[in-house]
Amino acid sequence: MYNINRERLIKTFVELAEIPSPSWKEEQILKYLIKRFDKLGANCQTYRCGESFNLLIRFKGNSNQNPILLSGHMDTVIPCDKVKAIISDTKITSDGTSVLGSDDKAAIAMFIEAFEYIKENKIKHGDIEILLTCAEEQGLKGIKGFDLSVLMAKYGFVFDSSGSIGKAIIKAPYHSNMTITIKGKASHAGMAPEKGINAIRVLSEIISQIPQGRIDEETTANVGIISGGKATNIVPEEAQCQLEVRSIDQKKMLAVEKEIKETVKKICSQYRAKSTIERTLEYAGFKISPESTVCKITETAMKKIGIKPEFIAMGGGSDTNIINSSGIKAINLSCGMQNIHSTEEFILIKDLINGTKLVLSIIETVP
Repeated sequence: MYNINRERLIKTFVELAEIPSPSWKEEQILKYLIKRFDKLGANCQTYRCGESFNLLIRFKGNSNQNPILLSGHMDTVIPCDKVKAIISDTKITSDGTSVLGSDDKAAIAMFIEAFEYIKENKIKHGDIEILLTCAEEQGLKGIKGFDLSVLMAKYGFVFDSSGSIGKAIIKAPYHSNMTITIKGKASHAGMAPEKGINAIRVLSEIISQIPQGRIDEETTANVGIISGGKATNIVPEEAQCQLEVRSIDQKKMLAVEKEIKETVKKICSQYRAKSTIERTLEYAGFKISPESTVCKITETAMKKIGIKPEFIAMGGGSDTNIINSSGIKAINLSCGMQNIHSTEEFILIKDLINGTKLVLSIIETVP
């Protein structure tokens, strides 16, 4: 089923991979994509977002199937300024001096090849929207800056997960960020240390007592940045840390946040220090039932091409989180990328091909 043009698919992926596209600097790949999709008969529209643009591509349907959304992102992590793709019989890697960029250019190559196939084989389909975002690697900033109300789709299929084709993320966490600032009292460290309140000492005790690491199978917390002090001869007046809390269960995330706040209050009271806590929600989590329509479409589409579906949870966020928050039921599918965010990144050619087949199968399976 689906005789994919292997050489053209590989060529498209390599061309994409070798276009530098760090976050907020996606202009070169935008030009390439608009040119390719224009030739396929799509309507392409850019939407300003920060220093760059999101790209929405629309294909008008010729059947009564429900409209769907396919999605991925155009940016890659660095180093990506001089990607040189190395092709073997079974996989594609970088030359070891950069990332490859299969996160998430593998997905984009699959979308392009799927519509090359649709055009050549005159496959019927409903209205299809492809949303390619900028600055995803910078905390999902691209999709956060996009008005999702312009979309018509009822179901979304985001191809932005690692591993072999067949993995489907149906649970992903809520993610909050917290900044704790401790205000102590400065004093000379050698002449009058007893007159000071050491903000670093207070903060270190807080960090030692708050929940961290793997709290349960759904919940994590991590202190990632610490700063404070001005000189070794001054009792530090201020110290600060930045941390995150994640959980697939929102109530669990809020419970951990509450415990952190109570710990800060208790320890600051003991040392007569003051504190401020700033909290932001990075993104909301989602849970999609395996019995939902979007999962059933995915399961059926995978089985048609001989792929066994594997519905799993993930500890990280993606554009899928934001899409689900808009009311579109969406899942995050693997696009075959491996060892991402490293110079050892690679993708198996069979996964590139199977991913393209999956895109086509989803398009034909949608009711």
